[in-house]
Amino acid sequence: MTHRAPDLAGRRVLILIEPHAGEEGICLGMSDDQELWNVSPDKSDEILRLVFERDFGLLVDRPPLPSTH
Repeated sequence: MTHRAPDLAGRRVLILIEPHAGEEGICLGMSDDQELWNVSPDKSDEILRLVFERDFGLLVDRPPLPSTH
C-alpha cells in the first residue's frame, strides 16, 4: 500500500537536505510527475523538487501560550 501525503500546497515546511538544511520554506504543491513536491526556500527563489518526510517535513504551527496575567 502506497503512503500518500496530505495536500501540502501552501503549507510551511522545514527543509532537511543540504544546501538548504534547516531552512523554512513554502510547499508549492506536487510536481507534474506526481512523485515529488515543489518547495521554495524562504531565502532563495529556487524551486526544489523534494520527497515528503525524507527531504522536508511539515512545520507545526503552535498556538501562543496563554498569558499568565
